[in-house]
Amino acid sequence: MSFIRPVFPYPARIPSWFAGHMSRSLRELPTLLENIDLVIEARDSRLPLTSINSTFDQMLSRAKKGKGKEKEKLVVYTKRDLAERRYEEPLKKAFLQHAGQKVMFADTRSDQDVREVLKHAVRIARENQEIIPDLRVLVIGMPNVGKSSLLNALRRVGLRKGKAFRTGAEAGITRKLTGTVKIYDNPSVYVYDTPGVMVPYLGRGEDGAEKGLKLALTAGIKESLFEQDAMVDYLLWKMNKRLIAEKDDPNKHQTYLSLLPLPSDFPPTDDITILLDALSERLGSLKKGGEKDHEAASGFMIRAFREGKLGEFTLDDLTITLPKSTIEKIDNQKDKDSQNTITHASDDVNVGINEIQKSTMKNENLNDHDNDHDQLQETTTSTTSDLDYQVSQTVKRYLSLTSPSSSADPTSSSFSGISMNQQKKADKRLRLEERDNKLRARGVNVPIRQWGNKKKKGLGLGRGEAGKMARSRR
Repeated sequence: MSFIRPVFPYPARIPSWFAGHMSRSLRELPTLLENIDLVIEARDSRLPLTSINSTFDQMLSRAKKGKGKEKEKLVVYTKRDLAERRYEEPLKKAFLQHAGQKVMFADTRSDQDVREVLKHAVRIARENQEIIPDLRVLVIGMPNVGKSSLLNALRRVGLRKGKAFRTGAEAGITRKLTGTVKIYDNPSVYVYDTPGVMVPYLGRGEDGAEKGLKLALTAGIKESLFEQDAMVDYLLWKMNKRLIAEKDDPNKHQTYLSLLPLPSDFPPTDDITILLDALSERLGSLKKGGEKDHEAASGFMIRAFREGKLGEFTLDDLTITLPKSTIEKIDNQKDKDSQNTITHASDDVNVGINEIQKSTMKNENLNDHDNDHDQLQETTTSTTSDLDYQVSQTVKRYLSLTSPSSSADPTSSSFSGISMNQQKKADKRLRLEERDNKLRARGVNVPIRQWGNKKKKGLGLGRGEAGKMARSRR
């Protein structure tokens, strides 16, 4: 099948959404962490990499360096019923290997899944009951990853009580820190819910645009920031990519051709207009004069994806399919060199940790024999036997790019010297100064801006946020 576009036409403009309540939440987080015993970071199973916000790890790292005690962190991927299950075990192994991070997957509607998360918190509470009479748990995460739903589920399973936190299908429902809510009796376990915090900067170029589209499709970002037609076009492109990748797979997923209400003889297409025309006609979505309502059809398609009616779908690319000839070449070379791989292990490999690390070590040492093996290191195959390795390498590369030490982007959310709020103000000041200079170059008389702290009535003397911020600057 060659009907699919090799490259998606991403939007040129990459919007950002870092609302005031998110900035406030980050300012309050360091103080809150002083009294927290366990941190649960919720992520979206459909976006195992994109829903990572490295800001949280930086906050926890700063808390460890301060006077506060070390915080245990658990990552819970929610909405597992909407994502591809085949990636769960490889992701668990990859994050444990490359980040030392325990990971769980949960469907908040499943008591069994929720009970596993609850058991982890209860175990910590029981092991430390003499020094921690009440275990305090903080749940953090990006917008609309299911934090409040997870907390309601923990309360439902732990105490057999109803909802305590407001939930919704759009980003930004929780806008301020909630008080403590009990989720278990003996030992006592209490939780805090926090507002979802978006990364201040999605990234540059195609990577940033794709990240934004993924978040928009999963309702993880303000939906109005992206055009609806771009969202459904990207979704169609992703579905076609999987359709082609699984063409010869006996365990392939159902495609949109059977899951959407389309004519039985409708062929695969990479033209979103053709798809929306057919979908509008089948749905009866017509405007005055008989014109097909693409907006209604697009909305139907996005809702179907979010509700899982288009099947289990992981939007993040955790594997990259190579040509069949390349796969055969790599497999043959692996068989040929399998007797000598361990003796050529590189110094940075930790031998004997687990079977996954041994498998990774074998694959990495193929580079000592032939340059063709560089392709194995940079890309991944789509065979089931190598899935652990593929996901491991993808996670490893992603974590290396998003870690604070490797970030060279001046607009990224690093905490080297200034806070994100200060960074935003500095960026705004730079933009204004550049605009003023352009106007002056045209002969416009623009007064010089006076930068600095302006005296405001009550600043530093009040009891609210302004007072707290003013005191912290002294």
